[in-house]
Amino acid sequence: MNSTDPPQLLIEQPPHDEAEAALLAQLPEVLVAAGPLPDDLRDLAPAVRQLFPAPAYLVGCGSSHIWLHRAADPQRLALIR
Repeated sequence: MNSTDPPQLLIEQPPHDEAEAALLAQLPEVLVAAGPLPDDLRDLAPAVRQLFPAPAYLVGCGSSHIWLHRAADPQRLALIR
């Protein structure tokens, strides 16, 4: 990724319910609002954590990705890279 590429969102599981579907539908809006980002995505993680708060969700990040899990599910729900 370079500074002109928007982050990519990969949703890896279907939503559990309509509320979660609505949250997942908002993730692309968060990415668009962030605009083109540098190689380090950690600055975007707080916005994802605000949308998917603990304790129901776990959000982790590295410089090149952000992952999202349901707290009770070991499989990843979504990945931003």
